[in-house]
Amino acid sequence: MIIKENSKTHIVGAGIGGMTAAINLSKFGKSVIIYEKNDSIGASRDGDLEGIENWILSKNLPESIAECGIDFNGIPKFPIFEFFVHLNGIKPVKIKSQEPFFYIVKRGTSSDSFDNYLAEICNSLNVKFLFNQNHDISTADINATGAYRAAAYIRGAQIVTDLPNQVHLLLGKEFAPRGYAYLIINDGFGTMATAFKKSARGNDPLSPCIQYFRTLGFDFKVKSTYANRGSFNLPNLWDIKNPIKIGEAGGYQDYLFGFGMRIAMYSGLSAAYKLSGKNFQSKIINRELNIKRRISFANRLLFENLSINNAQYWVARFEKSKEPLNILRAAYDWNWKKIIKSIKLTNQYAIRFS
Repeated sequence: MIIKENSKTHIVGAGIGGMTAAINLSKFGKSVIIYEKNDSIGASRDGDLEGIENWILSKNLPESIAECGIDFNGIPKFPIFEFFVHLNGIKPVKIKSQEPFFYIVKRGTSSDSFDNYLAEICNSLNVKFLFNQNHDISTADINATGAYRAAAYIRGAQIVTDLPNQVHLLLGKEFAPRGYAYLIINDGFGTMATAFKKSARGNDPLSPCIQYFRTLGFDFKVKSTYANRGSFNLPNLWDIKNPIKIGEAGGYQDYLFGFGMRIAMYSGLSAAYKLSGKNFQSKIINRELNIKRRISFANRLLFENLSINNAQYWVARFEKSKEPLNILRAAYDWNWKKIIKSIKLTNQYAIRFS
């Protein structure tokens, strides 16, 4: 389906994937309307801190963001060169890198949020936002409405603290059954969250996370709590029905550790190419995205079966490595033969080398 020059392009959902699609469609000369069920940009978020990862895609982060039509230098962000990994029963381990592992951005309605930054670009390109609108998805061109099927749950807390800026990753069923938890602190504000699988829905591992950091002597105040959901289900990649599904609506995310923002943005760019008749460019992007999300799905299955001993082994490997970011990059460079071989092995690791 190609949108004619004078017709409107209808996008449902004003998340980062939907706005990236709108930005590029506008630059391709299209007229764009975004329908958003909430009353403002970023209202579906909770003011939380999230990370734009620096390892999944083949292009480096600034280059891939620029390809999406966005000025990387203008994004309100801060780089993370180190973080601590916590496993119950062992001393926290510091992982350091010469390159940023990821860049932290704020999500939500505030003026310094990543959502607001993308909205400002949209406004400069005359993208029209219609808020408090539940547009019929079947008549839209792009579906950017978010997770289509809940397979994981997120419990989070916003905190205030005088602690210095830092990032922590927590592994273990007490913190996040079949998932992971994290703490991000920046300029006196922090996000503590746990993402865990649906089968463990009866548990609320956020409280153990809060208590754990308090026992370490972390002084903070919980300002508010929130809950969300996500999908760790790999959709049928042959589902090409209209409208085009992007972001979590289309299963475009990292199923392992990443927040999935780059993948969501790239899926929006691909949709913009397709609706503008640039099918070759769209296919190139989708080919990489489909490979990366298949690999991340396999990584997820292996991670969920990782024993404590094996987890300790890999944490030690990251700690000793001079280029730990390359270990993460290698994890997304598998082909199907490597995936099948890894799944058959008795000791299943989340990450393997060729």
